[in-house]
Amino acid sequence: MYRNERDVNVEAAGARPPPIPIVMRGILFKNFAQLERELRANEERWRAVFFNPFMGITVLDENFNFIMTSPTFQAMVGYTDDELKRLTPLDITPAADDREINKTLFRELQQGKRQHFELIKRLQRKDGKLIWIQLYVFRIPDGSNGQHTFGMVFDITEKMQAQNALQSAQAELARSAHVSRMGAMTASIAHEINQPLAAIVANANAALRWMARTPPDVAEARESLEQIVREGQRAADVIQSVRSMFKSKEVARASIDLNQLIHEVLTLAQGTLKKHGVVVRTELDEALIPVTGNRVQLQQVLFNLVTNAIEAMELVPERTMLVKSELESSGEVRVTVEDAGSGIDPKVIDRIFNSFFTTKAEGMGMGLSICRSIIESHGGRLWASPGANSGTAFRFTLPTHTSGGE
Repeated sequence: MYRNERDVNVEAAGARPPPIPIVMRGILFKNFAQLERELRANEERWRAVFFNPFMGITVLDENFNFIMTSPTFQAMVGYTDDELKRLTPLDITPAADDREINKTLFRELQQGKRQHFELIKRLQRKDGKLIWIQLYVFRIPDGSNGQHTFGMVFDITEKMQAQNALQSAQAELARSAHVSRMGAMTASIAHEINQPLAAIVANANAALRWMARTPPDVAEARESLEQIVREGQRAADVIQSVRSMFKSKEVARASIDLNQLIHEVLTLAQGTLKKHGVVVRTELDEALIPVTGNRVQLQQVLFNLVTNAIEAMELVPERTMLVKSELESSGEVRVTVEDAGSGIDPKVIDRIFNSFFTTKAEGMGMGLSICRSIIESHGGRLWASPGANSGTAFRFTLPTHTSGGE
């Protein structure tokens, strides 16, 4: 039976679409099934993120009220999901500064001035305790031309506590180091002043013995009293040098003839040298160039080295000390104080300049450390090595004008 044009038009005007071919039905069914699987996979991925135990999830509306929170975030702050829906993040932010920063960042996010922000701040739990969090926030569309704010929250309280503990430990270590430095400084001052004071006492006792003779030996007593005057002046110079260390201005320095300084120190030590039976042999370079330095400090170095040399020869029969000055090819001046003692164990010779290290039974281990500090502050170098025959040689160099010194 044939249909006319009218029948065709009437059928076309009806509401039924033409039947879907069987092949097309299979294709559409497969696409719908694939779409459903993808949706289910996406939902599983979202659930895995939302319910993860390591990171809190928050979703805020346009007024920044909580509209969804994960169980992990709820556990962090101690509120239920229903309780949080009546709050905003600012309500559980205790610090005013943090609230202002958070509010500004929220506003910029809402206005499109930024797409995300990161923030470390404290939150106050429902029980009043404070926790530290690291927050990552960005905008997501809500499906109706609006925007939601999505947040990822990490509890970093333990990390911050560990950092605070480390900072406290570092502060305590710095305080202990400061106390140690003050102790070392106190010990060094005592060490420097003790030497002239001990000499003063020894010479005073000697003067009393000379005066107690019948008849009194006035000449020897006078010599002892002159030694007391010199030692007293040396103690005063040491104190003045220590005082200058604590002043803001630099320690006064001047041109110094080291040969003359050596003579001065040996004169100061004359009583001790005589008492211990030490013979001093000097080899002083007459062409020596003056150095620039602090006279009292360099005098301290030389006196300490001479005193150490005397003590090093206490148990040997032949007590000869060499004090030598020479001009090196580099233009520097070198001074040597060499004793004829039993020498220093090579295993510890590199440690004798360390603070509080000593080879003496009653030593404090500060003298050589101070000597090295003084020489280095003058741009020089101090070291020790075995002597030519026996004993130990202490040498130091100082720059001159020709060697590039001050």
